[in-house]
Amino acid sequence: MTIERPMFPPRREIETVEPFAIQDAFCTALVRIERIGTCRRLVFSVPDDSAPESPQRLVTAKLILPAEALASIAAQLFQDAPAEAARDAATVARHRALAN
Repeated sequence: MTIERPMFPPRREIETVEPFAIQDAFCTALVRIERIGTCRRLVFSVPDDSAPESPQRLVTAKLILPAEALASIAAQLFQDAPAEAARDAATVARHRALAN
């Protein structure tokens, strides 16, 4: 008696499409991470230099992601460019020290 296994087609990667133009948003800082149930809202900003006497940050983008997606995103960023990520982390730490 021979047992035959069904032949499944190989798994394909999920195609990513952009059905309409989505505007890019330039950001220089992650301002805060807010909890929304099992998701997180990441709020990004740029500095507003229009009034030097009262510095402000302008929010340019808000992303809502499942919390478990953040670990995957962080891993992808560090895997992509570990030296750049370390340098960027040092830059962020330096800016935070100057802001406080």
